[in-house]
Amino acid sequence: MRLFERVVYKQEIASAFKSVIGRDQFAYKERTNTTDALIMCLHHWLKCLDEGADSVRVISFDYKKAFDSVSHNIICEKLKTREINPYTINWIISFLANRKQRVVVDGIETVYVDINKGVPQGTVLGPFLFSLMVNDIKPMDAQNNLLVKFADDMTTSVPVKSGSDSAEAEVESIQNWSEANQRTLNLSKAWEMVVHGGSMKPIPAPIVGIERKSWLKLLGVTFQENPCCWDLHIDDLLSKASGRMYILRVCRCYGYSADQLSKLFDSLIMSLFYYCIEVWGSALQKKYLDRIDDRIDRSFSDGLIVMDIRQRVLRYLK
Repeated sequence: MRLFERVVYKQEIASAFKSVIGRDQFAYKERTNTTDALIMCLHHWLKCLDEGADSVRVISFDYKKAFDSVSHNIICEKLKTREINPYTINWIISFLANRKQRVVVDGIETVYVDINKGVPQGTVLGPFLFSLMVNDIKPMDAQNNLLVKFADDMTTSVPVKSGSDSAEAEVESIQNWSEANQRTLNLSKAWEMVVHGGSMKPIPAPIVGIERKSWLKLLGVTFQENPCCWDLHIDDLLSKASGRMYILRVCRCYGYSADQLSKLFDSLIMSLFYYCIEVWGSALQKKYLDRIDDRIDRSFSDGLIVMDIRQRVLRYLK
């Protein structure tokens, strides 16, 4: 079945994916990733502040059981509005329909239960179907506001300028879309951060039901109210790296060579710092690379192996 899925996807769906799914969705596409999504967010915030905005309200949303709650009826109706072969649409409808599921624990089996919702995860068509489901979530004011999607992670950014603030309207629009599409927003996991840089202007009042924080973790990167401050993100990286350093110290005790330790260092430690380094590791943030270097030097103060973070970063960015 999976092989046949690939054939259908390549022949009938792949071209539609590129033309149908909007540029605000960064998941499941060639040549786009979390780094691109975060660079777009950061660029939008800085651009708004440079153009005179008092602040930028950044709100992240979470859906309950995002993949498992997709309505088959709604996704089928959305398929019919696209330029996809009707026979292919009928095949996809058949692919989704009449699925059953049961649980087996220690040889004890439950009865089969019909599944009338959800996109099957691990399938070839799953990413396209989910992307199509959320494709028509758009900002009300697309000229000024930004909505970025990465699979089921969604973040909206709304500039506040001269008393103009459409954040509540954007949240209401997303809530209305969710209700119309039978999705459930998990407001207990929705958070807001107000990006204001060095501005001393008062920040807007919080939105009722959405917790406001001084930092926000988006796609694994911790942002702060000052968009050029990465203290919390570096703290998080160093904390994770310190835990992994123990593995290298144990391997060194077992006689691993400097070359072997260097390769382990790249895979265990540097992979942490390479992730989205294009977002936070600019020349302006040289002090953070120095801080990482100092921590590594202290961990291997005997000089047995040399871990030059800066050289590795430059090599990676080339």
